[in-house]
Amino acid sequence: MSTGDEEKIDIDRTPLFALVREITATHLFVWTMSPSGGIQSTKIPLGSVGQKVSDASRIMERDLDQAMVMLNAASVAFDAAVQRWEGQVRQSEQTLKRSGKPGKLGQIVAKHNQVRPRLAPVKSVFRRAVSTLQNAQIEMRRRAAAVLDKPKDEL
Repeated sequence: MSTGDEEKIDIDRTPLFALVREITATHLFVWTMSPSGGIQSTKIPLGSVGQKVSDASRIMERDLDQAMVMLNAASVAFDAAVQRWEGQVRQSEQTLKRSGKPGKLGQIVAKHNQVRPRLAPVKSVFRRAVSTLQNAQIEMRRRAAAVLDKPKDEL
């Protein structure tokens, strides 16, 4: 077995695939009242977040450190999108409170409450994916250190 084969580790891609699935299934809609009195929505896009995770998954075998950077960037982008969503939701709900239309406010709050439970699972899967890549980095460094510690006649 060559040293290249010894250094290669098997990285579980399942958390990354699960993360892409969770991101794809999450839709950050902000509901507001239209000028005509109906309810309308605006979507905060997450496509770039899922793309960053997919890109990280694709390159992790050849550049684990870069994959980790990409995954962290995706996590930051997701958190920023969620913060933007939360801010717009607060603004929408406060505007409706001031308008004195409790029925519409109740409808919109209910729609926003359908989104909130989706956020924690995505963050949890992000943590799992980051942990998986961190463990792979640790294992690669451990193996590299073990190779450096071997006497030259064993190499």
